[in-house]
Amino acid sequence: MGGYGGNEKMVFKKKLLVELELDSGDMLNGYLFLGQTQRLSDLMNDDRTFLPFEALDGSITIFTKGMARRVKPVEKQQAAAATGDGADPYSLLGVPSNATDAQLREAYHRKVQETHPDKLSNVGISAEIVKFAHERMARINEAYNKIRIQRRSAAASQAANGHAAQ
Repeated sequence: MGGYGGNEKMVFKKKLLVELELDSGDMLNGYLFLGQTQRLSDLMNDDRTFLPFEALDGSITIFTKGMARRVKPVEKQQAAAATGDGADPYSLLGVPSNATDAQLREAYHRKVQETHPDKLSNVGISAEIVKFAHERMARINEAYNKIRIQRRSAAASQAANGHAAQ
């Protein structure tokens, strides 16, 4: 079966929400990427040294398996609470809800520069990671556009109410 973008070697992945404890004692919550029929135990015991890990904010870190002290899948109920569709677009962009338009724009551009897929592909990162960067960019763009639409609607409502009161 063909992979993403005609790459025959690429395997479609699924995300598994996990709690990852590192040797340093740090606890991380996020996603590991498994093959469609792969189990977590298979992933942790295969011959790869490095694994991509996506934090809940969408940032991707590559870590060595040797750094992992414990990996625990998160229950589905906990996963729904942690990653619900109503995810706050402000938290995804890393700004408070009362941020100015300039602060919002600056945060958006910073997030775009951190994980732009073209930037990653130019430095030789694998196609798999570039695909994840594309997905993250889509979430960043969606969050930014959602906030802009909400703010425009609020401004239009205020303007309409202001004219009605006069």
